[in-house]
Amino acid sequence: MTEGDSRLRGLQSLEFKKRFDSRLAEIDALAGFDTTHGVETGRPIEPWEIPEADDETLRSHSRYSPTPIRTILQAIAAAPVDHQDVSFVDFGSGKGRVLLAAADFPFKRVIGVEFSEYLCGMARANIEKYRASSQRCHDIEVRCEDARDFAIPADAAFFYLYEPFKGDIAGRVFGNIEESLREHPRPVIVCLVGERLLPTVAERTAWQQVGETLVSPDDPYFDARLFTVNQTHVERGMNA
Repeated sequence: MTEGDSRLRGLQSLEFKKRFDSRLAEIDALAGFDTTHGVETGRPIEPWEIPEADDETLRSHSRYSPTPIRTILQAIAAAPVDHQDVSFVDFGSGKGRVLLAAADFPFKRVIGVEFSEYLCGMARANIEKYRASSQRCHDIEVRCEDARDFAIPADAAFFYLYEPFKGDIAGRVFGNIEESLREHPRPVIVCLVGERLLPTVAERTAWQQVGETLVSPDDPYFDARLFTVNQTHVERGMNA
């Protein structure tokens, strides 16, 4: 690739990002989630804006950009889980919007996993401010750690990912989920918003999509897919 080609691609990426952020701002303004609840979960943050970001972070982690609230609620509501019996985990929880939305469901616990203390601080502040009559789960926790090192709770059965990192990290996280199922067999749902991690899921024979793709009520970019993990395949993997 020539220097001119690289520059063109960079300009095209910036233009796409500008249009994307403008569209997201329109969606958020119509939903009014932040204004209604007195929180700030909407402004995107680039990886290089995060104080503790290093070279690996810049290579492997995505910018913080929130999922529209209606898309989150639709995806959670569509999942075939008994909320009151399980915990919810959001990988790459950022400023905590997904955690607040998940708290509208009667999960045992809602857990966010985020590598950035900077973003974790924002999420905790938003959780403290959040007051909604619809809130049904009040046990919300933010874990500031690398997603690859997060110990999957034995009762975690709903995992949410909106393109938080690249496929190699996702593969490690998915492997950790499978290991948890070997130790504590149970049905689980993994929700992927967007398409970036679909190739990583396609490599895992134990993973199967549940139902049709959930068409986002906000924008096709945010279409979601629910996956379950076949317990028999996981156990065979352990014995192979």
